[in-house]
Amino acid sequence: MTQEDLINIAKNACKNAYAPATGYMVGAALLAKSGTVYIGVNVEDEKIPNLSVCAERNAIQNAISHGDTEFTAIAIVGKRKENDWFDDTLTPCGICLQYIIDMCKNIDIITYIGGIATARKVEQFLNVPFDLDEK
Repeated sequence: MTQEDLINIAKNACKNAYAPATGYMVGAALLAKSGTVYIGVNVEDEKIPNLSVCAERNAIQNAISHGDTEFTAIAIVGKRKENDWFDDTLTPCGICLQYIIDMCKNIDIITYIGGIATARKVEQFLNVPFDLDEK
């Protein structure tokens, strides 16, 4: 599966995002080592924002709930509800980056950077990640 394939799956998933508070819709496509792709979207809780969940964590939890725990890549896209075009500066938030470190540290994180689908490792987003497994 190519990076662009995963991006396209994430774009399709983005249509199901629930973002009444921000209007910013995010979709994620997580590729498991098994070959299965799991999707996730952001789901906002308008009344209690802290209960909202990001697309990345939603995809990882979806995969784990289906029995997959080993992953190779995750693609993430986002856009404003009223736009047809996807943001070319979206990166995972700090909470999601920490979650990726804890759940699937070595995966490729594919996002649009300058309009080009680009794969990076979590360390390229966090220069000093908190990792209990590091000695």
